[in-house]
Amino acid sequence: MNDCRRYQDLINEYLDGTIDESRLAELKAHAAACETCAEELRRSDVMREVIVDAFEPQAKAEDAAVRILAECLSRPREVRAWSIHGRMALAAGILLAVGTIVGFALGRSGSVPPDELSALTPAPMRVAGLEGTVLVRHEGSDAWHPLKHDAAVYLRDTFRCMNKSNLTLEVGDKSTLQVVENSMLMLMSCKDETRFHLEYGHCRASLQSPHGPFFISTPHGRVEALGTEFTVTVE
Repeated sequence: MNDCRRYQDLINEYLDGTIDESRLAELKAHAAACETCAEELRRSDVMREVIVDAFEPQAKAEDAAVRILAECLSRPREVRAWSIHGRMALAAGILLAVGTIVGFALGRSGSVPPDELSALTPAPMRVAGLEGTVLVRHEGSDAWHPLKHDAAVYLRDTFRCMNKSNLTLEVGDKSTLQVVENSMLMLMSCKDETRFHLEYGHCRASLQSPHGPFFISTPHGRVEALGTEFTVTVE
């Protein structure tokens, strides 16, 4: 049972697209010998189809959530077979995650609306390097969009590096900040001082000397860059 609890976490990662290849292989190996988890994995495949089918260009997150939940209730038996408790838990998870999922889908179908960007404060930095899938969420929005190589950076942007992804921001005069996979970083300040918040993951700064006040806060405290090279990690 304890093993199945662990693999349920992996199934959740599989459903939201954050599982890496090694953990997916581990999950599939377990499912081959466990019919309960194999059934959950099959249902997750159906749910992935449901989520994709709910996306439409310019859809609102709450509208997509309603469509997803309605589809769960009307889908064939592999979805309906979940208990009422299971469907309620699934609904809660969708409502929590739908901002990320729908924003990602909309980002694939088109760029961020210009009127949304016009209200934001541009930051004196640029995307200098980008590998894999990196999502960005702008201030005041619940939607995530795939970041592009030529994208502008705005105050209070939040960056989420997915598996096998990394982001390099050029800050000011050729100073850089690199964010690696499975990390989430927010730009908090870019005027009198440069300040980021690392919610989780790992980032590495390479700063030109001399440089202005440069800080990275974390859920566990704030780190000031006194030199030109430093790293911050949040487990």
